[in-house]
Amino acid sequence: MQLLSLTLDGFKSFAQKTTIKFEPGMTGIVGPNGSGKSNIIEAIRWVMGEQSAHQLRGDKMADVIFNGSSDRKPLNRALVSITFDNSDHYLASDFTELTITRKLYRNGDSEYLVNGQEVRLKDITDLFIDSGLGRESFSIISQGQIEAIFNGKPADRRSIIEAVTGVAKYKKNKDTAEKRLSSTMDNLNRVNDIIAELTSQLEPLADESALAEDYLEQKGQYDLLDRTQTVRLYEQTSKELTELKTKLANDQKLVSDYSAQLAKSTTELNQLKQQQGNLQTNKDQLQAKILTTTEMIGKLQNQQSVSSIKREQQLQERERLADQLQKLKQQQTEIDKKLTQANEQVQSQKKEIANHQEELTAAKQMTSSQRIQHVNEELEKLRGNQVDLMQQITTLQNQQAFLKSNHEQTINAQQQSNAELQAARERLAKIKVQEATAKQEATAQQVHVTDLQGQLKGQQEKQERIQRQHQEAQRSWYQSLGDVHSLQSRLKNYHSMQEEYSGYYQGVQNVLKQRQQFSGLDGAVNELLDVPEKYTTAIETVLGSQLQQLVVDHQSTAKQIINYLVRHRAGRVTILPLDTLKHHQTSPIFNQLQSLPGYVGRATELINYDSKYDVVAQHLLGNTVIADNLDHATEISRYGHHYVRIVTLDGQLINASGSMTGGANRHQRIGLLSQKQLANQLQNALNKEQVTAKQLEKRVAQLQGTQKKIDEQLTDLQTQLHQASEQLHSATGQQQVLQSQRQTIERQVSALKFQSGQQDDQHADYEQKVQQNTQQLKDAQQQFDANKHRTGELQEQIKQLQSDESAQSQHLHQMEQWIAVAQERLQQLKSSRHALQQEKNSLQINADHLEQQIHRLNSQINSDHADDESNETALQDATQQLTTVKQQLVTTKEKLNSLSKQVANAEDSHNRLRDLLAAATNERNQLDAQRIRHESQLDSYLNHLSSQYSMTIGEAKDKVSDLPDDQLKIKLKLLKRGLADLGEVNTGAIAEYKRVKERYDFLSTQQADLLASRDQLNETMAEMDEQVKARFSETFNKVSTAFDQTFQQIFAGGHARLVLTDPHDILTTGIDIMAQPPGKKNQRMSLLSGGEKALTAITLLFAILKVRPVPFAILDEPEAALDEVNVQRFANYLSHFGNDGPQFIVITHRKGTMMNANVLYGVTMQESGVSRMVSVDVIDTLESSND
Repeated sequence: MQLLSLTLDGFKSFAQKTTIKFEPGMTGIVGPNGSGKSNIIEAIRWVMGEQSAHQLRGDKMADVIFNGSSDRKPLNRALVSITFDNSDHYLASDFTELTITRKLYRNGDSEYLVNGQEVRLKDITDLFIDSGLGRESFSIISQGQIEAIFNGKPADRRSIIEAVTGVAKYKKNKDTAEKRLSSTMDNLNRVNDIIAELTSQLEPLADESALAEDYLEQKGQYDLLDRTQTVRLYEQTSKELTELKTKLANDQKLVSDYSAQLAKSTTELNQLKQQQGNLQTNKDQLQAKILTTTEMIGKLQNQQSVSSIKREQQLQERERLADQLQKLKQQQTEIDKKLTQANEQVQSQKKEIANHQEELTAAKQMTSSQRIQHVNEELEKLRGNQVDLMQQITTLQNQQAFLKSNHEQTINAQQQSNAELQAARERLAKIKVQEATAKQEATAQQVHVTDLQGQLKGQQEKQERIQRQHQEAQRSWYQSLGDVHSLQSRLKNYHSMQEEYSGYYQGVQNVLKQRQQFSGLDGAVNELLDVPEKYTTAIETVLGSQLQQLVVDHQSTAKQIINYLVRHRAGRVTILPLDTLKHHQTSPIFNQLQSLPGYVGRATELINYDSKYDVVAQHLLGNTVIADNLDHATEISRYGHHYVRIVTLDGQLINASGSMTGGANRHQRIGLLSQKQLANQLQNALNKEQVTAKQLEKRVAQLQGTQKKIDEQLTDLQTQLHQASEQLHSATGQQQVLQSQRQTIERQVSALKFQSGQQDDQHADYEQKVQQNTQQLKDAQQQFDANKHRTGELQEQIKQLQSDESAQSQHLHQMEQWIAVAQERLQQLKSSRHALQQEKNSLQINADHLEQQIHRLNSQINSDHADDESNETALQDATQQLTTVKQQLVTTKEKLNSLSKQVANAEDSHNRLRDLLAAATNERNQLDAQRIRHESQLDSYLNHLSSQYSMTIGEAKDKVSDLPDDQLKIKLKLLKRGLADLGEVNTGAIAEYKRVKERYDFLSTQQADLLASRDQLNETMAEMDEQVKARFSETFNKVSTAFDQTFQQIFAGGHARLVLTDPHDILTTGIDIMAQPPGKKNQRMSLLSGGEKALTAITLLFAILKVRPVPFAILDEPEAALDEVNVQRFANYLSHFGNDGPQFIVITHRKGTMMNANVLYGVTMQESGVSRMVSVDVIDTLESSND
């Protein structure tokens, strides 16, 4: 075999691909320090499998990759290939030429290749093992190895001989065998422990298994029929559930339809109410317009009334003036009459005076009888005048009485008018106050109506919002009630199972059902431990059937329970008396395990229990640790030296003996702790759901109350709004009535004022008439008295004339006196006539003045008449507008009434839809509750199949009986009775017995195999020891002999030998080196000089190469510590090998070594940090070295 070439690419300082060719003989590699010479040796070591970065002068393996320089970037890969000529098949390979390549990438990836084929590191190591070319062989000799020889201890030097002996494979095999033996012994100890434990279990399990097999035969039939009944009930319930879902879907559709209709009805109702509000607003506007128009008409009518009163007053004034004018004209007529009468009286007086003068003249001429006759004629005439005067006086007196009576009536009428005027004024003031109050009340009512309308709108919006919230809360409440019912059903099933102690062994069930008989019974382990949900699976896995063990206070209670079970043949139990269980000391190993990854804690510290049961917890779980997963559990078990039992959170178990139990079933059965926790979870969920249901029920009731309250408030607001609207209309009507009354009273006041004025004028006219009547009565009375006096005189004259002649003369004298009086009277009549003429002239002036007033009044009346016509036109327009608005109001009221009927109908329809929706929702909720009950029943059937048989409904349907229902029920009852007679049986005992028996048999076989393996391993190791001893002794003797020969050749004399420090123990003895250079005594190597030590160590290495020749040897400056003489000895010895000996690749700085080299390679570092190979001329190199 021969080393052909070495290729470096990116290895340390060899940044570029560099190939070195090796020739037979010695190849020298030279170069300055730090140029990278040693990197070649390290490349060879690396490609041959070196795994220590420290051996390669690095901190980590990636340091062998070129790390860059000032001009070059770092590389990402290092590659070294070494090529051998293996034509002699020195290496165990069929290839005649082998190229071994190793690659390393900066990310840590690496590759090994042999002739381009990827291989493992082990393949490379096996290729070089015992070939003398491996990493630990002497084919690569560095200064460190030489120093290790002369500075090492005897025990360390032993490895040199072992390497030469080639016992590395034996040692490796022995180490493997020792590990296997240790593992075998551990396994054997664990198997012995388990076999001892299984032996104690087999006998009771055999009894339980026999009983269980009888039980299972009947239980199998019962389970088949029970599953059949459950499947049939499930199918029947499923069918009913399908029908319920169909009905529920129909009802849901009906609810949706009603909801849509209700939403549509709500929209339409809101629109109608909005229209109603608009019409109500329009009605209010029309009523306001009517009020405004009525007020305007009132004002116009008031103006018209005032104008009418004024016109009436003007007409009355004109009539009064016309009456006054008529009266004046009457007075003028009377004056004219009086004046005519006065003229007539004057003429008559003149005529009488003339007559009296004639009578006087005649009397003077007449006789006495003639004068008597004449006086009688005059007397008769006077008497006629007297009658006329009496009639005139009576007429004047009657007129005076009439004027007085009329005046009194006028005064009474005036007083009454004044009283009426005062009362009218008081009523007017009162009406004005009432009108102002009514106006304020109408304004306040209008504000109140507006406020109520705003409140009504806000309440309606609030009603809609509350109604939506109520519907949502009601739906949530019904859903929550369904969930509560479902949870109650499931919880009831679990409580029923707990009450029946379902899942417990027969003996445990019978004891727990009669626990009142045993006062010292605390309960089953399952009842006494409170395990957090996170650790339930782990604790259930660890304890298994131990959860059903019974805890009692004293051993006497345990005896009582066992006697009871024996008497009633009620099954078997395992009992833990608190007074007999022993406390275990806590191992310190638990403290060491806490820092390991995946360590969760000790099982006893992770669960909760009463302190009195600490001995039970320590007994069952004292050596149990919980880990997070199986990987970490394995590490914890290994670190704990299999002292502790480890269980993972998902239930994978590593026993203290080292056995492992794990896996998973498709249908995981619910354990006792899981049932307990599931019941607690269901109870918590039920409590939470019940609280939620109560809250929702309270919320629904609250919303119903709120809705009812809002409905009442809406009704109250609507009533208030109706009443307020009525009050507003009443107040507006009252205001209008009061306004009309005020206007009427104002007209009455005006008329009474005018009437009072007229009465004042009548009073003034009465005074004038009374004065005139009094004067006329006085004048008439005077004339009557004068006529009366004259009549008396005439009667006296007649008497005198009849009595004597003297009376006649007296009569004449009287006649003369009468004429004188008559003339005076005539003068008075003329004066009276003159006064009448003046009065006539005054009356004419007054009549002219009255005519002027009447003319002016007629002009004013005509002017006011034009204004009245304009006012009348405006009044007609306002009245027509009022009529139109009233018609519009009537139309609006009709529309409003019609719309109110539509709103009422819509509300009735809305309420009907709401009632229908509530009914449909109620029916849907009832169906949903039935659906939930059916689903709960289905869940209970599925849970029954799952918990009792670990089967799905599909699997159960595949295995059912074809018995009719009636026969099936009878058969079930019979089987149930038979099973009850058998009592509770541990059905797991069969499988457990089988499993334990199989495991016992298997472990017994394993025990025999382990014993055989132990004996075989001991025998094998003994044989290997003998072989190692033989080969070591043989090699030691050969190397010692060769060492002495080589020492004599190199040192030119002297002796050297190897000495065993303990010849009696060849397997462990160390090796000492004894040397005697020429001229010196024999002594230990440690006593030699430094150069002698180094050359002696090199001598030993050459001796080893003689005993165990290698194809090539690589020497890294082995002669560095030698002087020139010893260097020359070293070089001469190397040259003795020639081309037929091994190839030597020598890194050197010494001239003697260079001179004996067949080929020289130089290593330079012209570029900083980058090594290059150059061919070197030996002569030039030697000359430069000499210089």
